[in-house]
Amino acid sequence: MPQQVNLEAVPNQSLTIRLGDHRYEITVKMISIDVMSVSIARDDMLLIQNQRAMPSMLLLPAYLAGNAGNFAFITRDDEYPHWEKFTSDHLLFYYSGDEV
Repeated sequence: MPQQVNLEAVPNQSLTIRLGDHRYEITVKMISIDVMSVSIARDDMLLIQNQRAMPSMLLLPAYLAGNAGNFAFITRDDEYPHWEKFTSDHLLFYYSGDEV
């Protein structure tokens, strides 16, 4: 079952979270009024940097995700993820390697 990664309703934020056997550093930034970007590092290795946050799409390319899992924003009506809705209906989920 996917695990929700709790984000705050603030425009720019970073968090560190342990998922499975790995430590992830996730940074979410507002790059324009309606567009967010995401950077993800796993165990101190930068995987993606300032990638545009898209709804219902895996954030990590398969060759970087490997068996460690992946992330996706799930939003109402496939809206672009927006920080003002991070605590309601724009959510970030982690999918383990078995779920991807």
